[in-house]
Amino acid sequence: MLWDHFILRKEEQFQKRIKFLGALMVVALCLVILRLAYLQLYQGKRFGELSARNRVRLVPIKAQRGLIYDQHHELLVGNVPAFTVCVIPAGLPKDPSAREQIFTRLRQFIEINPEEIKQKLRRRKLRFFETLRLKSNVDRVTAAMIEEHRLKLPGVVVLTESQRHYKFESLGFHALGYVGEISENELAIREGYQSGDIIGQAGVEKVYDHYLKGRNGWLHIEVDALGRQMGILGRESPWTGHNLILSLDRKFQEYAETLLSGKKGVILVEDVRNGEMLVLASSPGYNSNMFARGIKEPEWKKLCRDRSYPLTDRVTQGLYPPGSIFKIVTLLAALEENLVVPGQRFNCQGVFWISTWPYRCWREQGHGLVDARRSLVESCDIYYYHIGLKIKVDKLGKWARAFGCGRPSGIDLPNELSGLVPSAPWKERTQNMPWFPGNTVMMSIGQGYILVTPIQLLNIIAAVANQGLIYRPHLLKQVRAKSGRAIYEVEPEVMFKVNAKAKHWRLIQQSLSRVVSARRGTGRQAGIPGIKIAGKTATCQNPHGEDHAGFAAYAPAEKPEIAVVVYLENAGGGGAKAAPIARKIMEAYFGVFRQKFVETE
Repeated sequence: MLWDHFILRKEEQFQKRIKFLGALMVVALCLVILRLAYLQLYQGKRFGELSARNRVRLVPIKAQRGLIYDQHHELLVGNVPAFTVCVIPAGLPKDPSAREQIFTRLRQFIEINPEEIKQKLRRRKLRFFETLRLKSNVDRVTAAMIEEHRLKLPGVVVLTESQRHYKFESLGFHALGYVGEISENELAIREGYQSGDIIGQAGVEKVYDHYLKGRNGWLHIEVDALGRQMGILGRESPWTGHNLILSLDRKFQEYAETLLSGKKGVILVEDVRNGEMLVLASSPGYNSNMFARGIKEPEWKKLCRDRSYPLTDRVTQGLYPPGSIFKIVTLLAALEENLVVPGQRFNCQGVFWISTWPYRCWREQGHGLVDARRSLVESCDIYYYHIGLKIKVDKLGKWARAFGCGRPSGIDLPNELSGLVPSAPWKERTQNMPWFPGNTVMMSIGQGYILVTPIQLLNIIAAVANQGLIYRPHLLKQVRAKSGRAIYEVEPEVMFKVNAKAKHWRLIQQSLSRVVSARRGTGRQAGIPGIKIAGKTATCQNPHGEDHAGFAAYAPAEKPEIAVVVYLENAGGGGAKAAPIARKIMEAYFGVFRQKFVETE
């Protein structure tokens, strides 16, 4: 009996084990089925793509960037064919030593830094199938030699691309800008771009990159297990970017840059009737083709260390005291606030005292009795010391901002600075000091803490020309498709209007005309026989060296067409240095260019 009981117990235990194993196998089978279902239904597409990528390489066909023309449809920026050596990370061997051998072989043909490539590969993260640019602008012979050794260079490809070409090299460097390869940081924040894309880095190339860049195509290449090309499976053609028509005049721009040769400063010419920029010259500049070809690190470092700051667009990023051009703002503020009347005179004896502090006029012997009109014509400082103390800093700041100071002009260029319109709270906050009356008198003549960009000076003189109306300055006129069809047309846009009485505008306009035409006017050297010009000189004190020279004008004074600003760093007097250059600019516009316009009508 005991034996039978033992046998029965063993059978029961065996049956339980069989059931347990069966249940375990059922669970395992269910897990396998669920996993297969997950891989097939939910991950099938992903693994299918990975499988295809092991067999197919997608080699990008870079889209050609759109072209850039001046207002007369003369080509400024185009493209030229070029060879670029790239590497596809997925095609490289996984063995580090094998990769090192490839880079060593590649160094026989092009100058590369293996460590730099390794760093770029590490930053790539999961983008294994996108091309990594190694060397641009490779000559045809080198490209052919790399192609011949393709079997020994798995993962390395030579792409035929279009390279940006700036026809006139440094012409309009800051306005046109330049291009460069997109960085990893930009890839993370910008949509619609791929590794290796060439994008605008400055100027209109950057602002209108979305029009210019086009859309890349793809070449579907079948490869074997070693990454060798077996055939071409398909092709997606790229879309060329749109073309830009700018308001710049190539010959006019070239002439202005010739006048700035060897100098540091800017020349601006705007059509005051619509805000179109005809000339936007900032000196010194640089050859844009150096960036398009791929600027080398030593060249880049040298450029960044250059104390003349050729990369800085002085038009929108140069901060300067406005000098006596700001007297236009001060006088209009005093007239509009009823703090002075046109015929009211103040005595200028060459020095003005505030307590024990002397504030001098530029004319040591003084101007005698000066009224509003004469104050602009002869640029008497002491007249503005008197009215500046009447206006006070708050109202002076209000009128400065009304003319566009202290805020970007809105021009279609990147990284524009706002300038500075100081105030008593600003000084207390930044310098832990109160605002003194002496600060006000200095601000009234455009000195002291106030800082503007040259494009803001252009707004001031354009406001006078248009009796307060200020158009948004712009470079773009039109966007066109490759076919020539217009896609976008820029319409004149009124940014703001300086509200003031017509009689006060007329007083300032008449006074600025006499600045150029009167015997004692400070801008006499800007005069052109037969053309009535209105302008204002500025000699701007510079604590770091010789004075800056400025001159702002518009013409013809009776029916304004253009506004001109010339601002030269460390050049001396505005009437002696800036005004003659402005005269040459206006002679060109009303001479050569006007004649050309008449002939084409």
